[in-house]
Amino acid sequence: MALLMSRYFHTSRLWNAAAASAKPVEKSALAKLRRATGYSFSKCKEALEKHGNDVKEAESWLRSQAQAHGWEKATKLQGRATAQGLVSILSSQHNAVMMEVNCETDFVSRNKKFQSLVQKITSGCYTYSKGQTGAVDTILSKVSMSSDEVGSIPLGGSRSMKDEVAVNIGELGENIKLRRAVALGSGTSILLAGYTHPAAAEGNVLGKDVVQIGKFGAIVAYKSTELGGKGPSSHRMAEIGRQLCQHIVGMNPKEIGSLDAPPPEVVKAEDAAPSTTKSETNSTAPSSSEEKSAENQDDDEFEFVAKSKSDVDETILVNQEFLLDPDLTVRDFLVQNSVEVVDFVRFECGEELEATSAA
Repeated sequence: MALLMSRYFHTSRLWNAAAASAKPVEKSALAKLRRATGYSFSKCKEALEKHGNDVKEAESWLRSQAQAHGWEKATKLQGRATAQGLVSILSSQHNAVMMEVNCETDFVSRNKKFQSLVQKITSGCYTYSKGQTGAVDTILSKVSMSSDEVGSIPLGGSRSMKDEVAVNIGELGENIKLRRAVALGSGTSILLAGYTHPAAAEGNVLGKDVVQIGKFGAIVAYKSTELGGKGPSSHRMAEIGRQLCQHIVGMNPKEIGSLDAPPPEVVKAEDAAPSTTKSETNSTAPSSSEEKSAENQDDDEFEFVAKSKSDVDETILVNQEFLLDPDLTVRDFLVQNSVEVVDFVRFECGEELEATSAA
C-alpha cells in the first residue's frame, strides 16, 4: 500500500509539473501576435504554447516556419507561368522606384495580401536604392535591376526580397516572380514624378510616401527651363509631373524628341515645295490636269503632312497630342509651362521585354 501511494504521488507530481509548464495562451498575447503576423488563430496559438506566451519568440518561430514552407512551395511552383501581377511606384521629388511583380492569376493580383507584399518590397527597394542612386545637381542617375538583382536586396535582418516572396508563395499558393525594377535619383534641379494606372494613389503629389499600384506605370524626370527660380511653383511642378506621367502611360512614346526641332509638318511642307516649283518652271502653258493638280496642291500637301505627323506622333513624345488637352501637343504643353523632359520610364505589366532588359 505504501508502494502504491508512493507511485501515485510521483506520477501526480510529474503531471502537475507538466501542467504548470504549459501555460494557457493569454488572449492579449494571441491578439498581438495575430496583428503582427497575420497568421491564423490556430498557428498563433501553437506558437505561443511552444514559447510560453513570449510573443517575440513565437513570431520568430512562425516566420521561420512560414519561410521554410514557402521555399518548399516555391520550388514546386517555380515553373508555372506568371502572366498577371502589378506595377508599383514609390517616388519623391528626387528619388523614385518602379517595380513589376508577377503572379499567375488576376484573382491573386487583386488579393490584399499580394498587394501588401508588393507595397512592402517596393518600400524596401526604395530605401535600399536611395543610397545607390545619388546624383549631383545636374545629373540624373538611373539603375535597372533584373529579377535576381531585386531578389537579393535585403529587406530587414537576414531576410531578402526573395525570402519574403517565398513566404507569400506558401500562403497564397501561386508562383510569384519579382520581374524587374528601376531606380532613379536626381539632383536639386531635376524633379521626379510617378503614376500608376488604374487606381493610382496620390503619392508624392500630396507629400506622402504612398506606394502606388496598377497595371501600368511611368516615372518622368523633368526640370524648369526658367533661370533664377522664375518657373512654375512647386505645387504646379508636381502637377505637371503627374500629368506627363499620365500622358506617357496612355500614349506610350518611345523617345522624347527635341523641343528645339521644328514640328514635323513644317519640315515635310518645305521638303514638298521644290518639286512643285520645278514643275512650274518647266511648263510654258499648264494643261488642265496640271491646273487641277495645282488647285488641289494644298489638300494633297495637307494629306501628306498629316500622314507623316501621325507616324511620328506614335513614337516621339513632344510631337504627340497631349492626352489631357488634344488641342495641344506635348511640345506646346512643355513650352507653355517652361518645362523640359529629361527622361522617362514606362512599365506595362506582362509586356514583352527586349533581350537586354530585365527578364
